[in-house]
Amino acid sequence: MITSRMGGGPVTDTQPLGGYVADQLLRLCQAVGLEPSDGEIYARVLTDCLGPVAERPLDEPPSYPSFLSDDHTPVEYSLAFVPDAPPTLRMLLEPGYGAEGLAENGRVGLRVVRAMAERWGFTTDQLDRLEDLFFPPAPEGPLALWLALELRPGGVPKVKVYLNPAASGVDRAAETVREALDRLGHRQAFAALPRADGYPFLALDLGDWETPRVKVYVTHRNLAAADAGELPRTDPGPRPETVREFLRVAAGLDSSPQHSGAGRGVRLEGRPVLSCHSFTESGTGLPSGFTLHVPVRDYVRHDGEAYARAVAVLRRHGMDTAALDRSLATVTSRLLHDGVGLIAYLALVYERGRPPRVTAYISSEAYAVRPPLPAQPPPQTFSPHRTAGTEPRETLHSVGNGKAGAEIRMEPYRIKVVEPIPLTTPQQRKAALERVHYNLFDLRAEEVTIDLLSDSGTGALSSAQLAVGMAGDESYAGSRSFYRFRDTVAELTGFSHILPAHQGRAAERLLFSNLLKPGDTVLSNTHFDTTRANVELAGCVARDLPCAEARNLDSSEPFKGNIDLEALERGLTETTGSRVAAVVMTITNNGGGGQPVSMENLKRTSELCRRHGVPLILDAARFAENAWLVTRHEAAYKDRTPRQVAEEAFRLADGCVMSAKKDGIVHIGGFIGLNDPELAQKCELLLIATEGFPTYGGLAGRDLDMIAQGLQEVTEPSYLAERAESADHLAQRVRAAGVDILEPPGLHAIYLNAGRLLPHIPPHQYPGHALACRLYLEGGIRSAELGSLYLGEEDEDGNPVKSPPYELVRLALPRRVYTRSHYDHVGRTLETIAKNAESVHGYRIVEQSPILRHFRAKLQPVTV
Repeated sequence: MITSRMGGGPVTDTQPLGGYVADQLLRLCQAVGLEPSDGEIYARVLTDCLGPVAERPLDEPPSYPSFLSDDHTPVEYSLAFVPDAPPTLRMLLEPGYGAEGLAENGRVGLRVVRAMAERWGFTTDQLDRLEDLFFPPAPEGPLALWLALELRPGGVPKVKVYLNPAASGVDRAAETVREALDRLGHRQAFAALPRADGYPFLALDLGDWETPRVKVYVTHRNLAAADAGELPRTDPGPRPETVREFLRVAAGLDSSPQHSGAGRGVRLEGRPVLSCHSFTESGTGLPSGFTLHVPVRDYVRHDGEAYARAVAVLRRHGMDTAALDRSLATVTSRLLHDGVGLIAYLALVYERGRPPRVTAYISSEAYAVRPPLPAQPPPQTFSPHRTAGTEPRETLHSVGNGKAGAEIRMEPYRIKVVEPIPLTTPQQRKAALERVHYNLFDLRAEEVTIDLLSDSGTGALSSAQLAVGMAGDESYAGSRSFYRFRDTVAELTGFSHILPAHQGRAAERLLFSNLLKPGDTVLSNTHFDTTRANVELAGCVARDLPCAEARNLDSSEPFKGNIDLEALERGLTETTGSRVAAVVMTITNNGGGGQPVSMENLKRTSELCRRHGVPLILDAARFAENAWLVTRHEAAYKDRTPRQVAEEAFRLADGCVMSAKKDGIVHIGGFIGLNDPELAQKCELLLIATEGFPTYGGLAGRDLDMIAQGLQEVTEPSYLAERAESADHLAQRVRAAGVDILEPPGLHAIYLNAGRLLPHIPPHQYPGHALACRLYLEGGIRSAELGSLYLGEEDEDGNPVKSPPYELVRLALPRRVYTRSHYDHVGRTLETIAKNAESVHGYRIVEQSPILRHFRAKLQPVTV
């Protein structure tokens, strides 16, 4: 899988353009297996071709608006993949870049090509025949001459040139192509070309080619997948359905948020698709090769999506993706999700007598990175055409030297709708707390100023989620909303069977009712409250096996959510008569302070489970936040995207349950993912009986659509970075107030060390609950206790029988709801409490339920 933060070399503001692209090329040569000596030769060729502009510092703007790339870098790379062989590396460059005008640009380009011909012993006869056609005294158009080099072992490349048919005017481009083909002996070739909206390039193979080609590129505006299959003119050629499928996958016509829908009816209204037709012999007039070029950068929100499309295309054609991963890692150090355009085109190539190829075109991005596009709702198939003259280049956002730029500490969204928050008096809060018997769960929302009780279903929807919700299909069975939901979840998780449920605890009940038998044991890094309750309601035992590092609340160990592997192995091998029916890994470990689980720990857990034949189930409510923390702290994954880490994590497990109210960023919903068809069928039957038909599972169609959209948004690095920064901001305010927290802070919550702040309150008087009540009384802040009330047990006289290891208060952070100023209020409130901590008193229970007592308990303050 491609890395999320790729390891390109360091860049300084004064580094010259030539040095930057030469360094990229050296690393690319290594990535595809060329010898270092070959890389050095080709790097020198590159800088020599660029001429004086190779010394131009990157902190100066581009010297010339090159059409070759969106940011005007005059260099592009490409990888041509075939099955069972390393890819071929190519570079495309503009040798006349920076010249005074297009005419001089062409003259410089011709001199460079002829110097190469002399150096490597090939002829330029074909180019010479066309010089007057393509290099008039006052040329027009976006280019004069581009040079492409196919880099081979031995330091001698194959050479081809790209010429501009519009050099004498766009209206004469077709006639220029016809005349060029005639001069080169292909008099019937022009008639074989498909209908064209333009002729952007004519290319010539020069030098050591087995069968030199003349290549004509044709523009196809507003192309639909149904039309693409009719473009090849080769005989034999690719099957029409193969070409259509390539276009659908590369352009995202089946799955992209921008271009979802029927696929066949959607037309690509951005940068046009190109077809290329290669001519090698003149007898029939038919082309011997066909290529379809899809400008993938115009049909994705960011390069994470473009990469996924490239991988899908390569795998469908039986090609290894590892070289693409290595190559992208050499070109840039930015996050894939931080920009769009790194992967510029994807191409499917057919040539007579050769296996099909897939080519990925990679931008240098030496000057700028186009920012990612916001998520958008699916367009209607009848949407109007883009206004003529709109160029993607207009949206360029320069971030300096091809990097993603400095991190900006701000929310990556703007606020469209606001909701007033209640501002209550201390007297009102005191009366409210007395009325609900000091149980914060029973407060009315209008009595709470800052609600940090839970991050479950409390987040703010994005405009894209609202948009897809409006288009939700409310059919009872077989709605399109379900199939979008199912496909999105299956793509993320890899599980074969996806069952929707109205929330996580419903998914747990469905799964455990069919997976567990009375007397079984379930092992976990830490069961959360509803998970434990559903295990115990099935007549089973829930055992927690947190790692040793979790015992030290103050340490900065990054993966304190891990399971104790030695204890797990003992548990799996014990013969006490209680069958271990499952291992549940909660990511992140909410009951353990929101701490993440490392991929190494998850891999070893998976190995142990498979060795002992025990299914591994992920409680995946916060899978994206876990993945983000893995990319921050686990060395082997520092160059991966959160999405890639999450996908790998799911594929280590046999199934999952998820509350989509967390990392689905929705108000209701969840699901089960399984690979076992028999278990999935049992769960489905219980689902029908208790939740709803399997294609809605107790949810509205709009909910299913919003979950699918949320699961795409939640792995965006910018979103997760803001989550981390908000949590860090609150953590700093809490520490400054003199209150210790469970270190290090995670993303979804900050856990206050109430036991340390309130040592005068014994566990059976619930110091965590006492702090939570004081937070409400002082500042209108609602929170949740995770201490003796949540986990403890007492005898009939109220004496502790079982006490938790820690007394914590969780400040859960709703997604995209509160700003830093709200968290500043929390910090000021804690500061007031900490200055007079001895005045905080404990509580006693006067009424409780046998399970999950913290939800419904009634309490009274201890006044003596």
